[in-house]
Amino acid sequence: MNYEIETEDDYRNAMNRFLEICVAPKNENEVKEMYLLMDLMGKYERENCSAN
Repeated sequence: MNYEIETEDDYRNAMNRFLEICVAPKNENEVKEMYLLMDLMGKYERENCSAN
């Protein structure tokens, strides 16, 4: 798993993995991964998708 989202492709890959986790039964590691992805995607969005 990549712990940085630097490009639009990285973001899309993270979003796809997040959606996979959301629709499947989760174990503890996947729940942790889901929260990590949420943090990383949020950071990317704040830095790259903001109108400011």
